[in-house]
Amino acid sequence: MEIAKKTKVRLISFSGTTTPKKSTEPQNNYWKLIGQKGEIINGERFNERVLVLFDKDLDQFGVANHNPIINSLWILPSDLELQDT
Repeated sequence: MEIAKKTKVRLISFSGTTTPKKSTEPQNNYWKLIGQKGEIINGERFNERVLVLFDKDLDQFGVANHNPIINSLWILPSDLELQDT
């Protein structure tokens, strides 16, 4: 699925699933973000993923927030639902 820059999206899964493995460390539990909305901020892909800037501060979810653009994560397009503007 091609997703254009500035497209509004909602996270519906993470890495193709809706629940983390039991061994997932809290800072890597990105499944807590399911349901959160954001925007594609880069039309390019990295490892099959698109860069999503989330509307909310990722720190409040206790997940690693280490990308150069704060509150952004590289997400598989199949984990996203396109939102009406």
